[in-house]
Amino acid sequence: MEQITETHNPEKNYGPNVFDYFFLGFLAVVIILVTWLGIKNYDEAVKTEKAKANGETWVTWLTENGLERGKDEFKLKGCKAGVKPDDEQKVGTWGSCLSEIMAQTPLKDLSNPFLKTLPKLIPQCISTDRTVIGDIVIEKMVPTPPGSAIPVVISQLTESDSIQDKLQIRISVCDKGGYPIQISELEF
Repeated sequence: MEQITETHNPEKNYGPNVFDYFFLGFLAVVIILVTWLGIKNYDEAVKTEKAKANGETWVTWLTENGLERGKDEFKLKGCKAGVKPDDEQKVGTWGSCLSEIMAQTPLKDLSNPFLKTLPKLIPQCISTDRTVIGDIVIEKMVPTPPGSAIPVVISQLTESDSIQDKLQIRISVCDKGGYPIQISELEF
């Protein structure tokens, strides 16, 4: 008779091994990094929205006061429409108006959310210049003659530009990358 011998097979371990723990650790690190990145992106989006709100505040103020600046009782002498330019005070120019705006209106209290400073009025947003983020661009829009290929010429609104008559203005803010976000076009 043949004797049957039993071979003892060791039981397989179906629990997690070293590689499983490594994979779970890797997943935990990925989840932590994705969460951190989401929080950072949310913070940057909030800052961008606050910068846009600064531009919208400028639009609101210029729109409301653009309607009133032809009246005699308008408070800001430098921003009045129909005033002849005065060489001493530069009345009737954007420079005189801007200096009064920055001294006497709520616009002087705005804050650049990216740099925690007062937002500057700059000529243009430049993506390679990190100092322009959150700043405001105010440009004048001059219509060209009817039938022109380009309906308007857009240029920087300088301090010496006359504001005696109505002026078309475009307001933009610079985002985190230094690219312009157009807020609105208005008549001032």
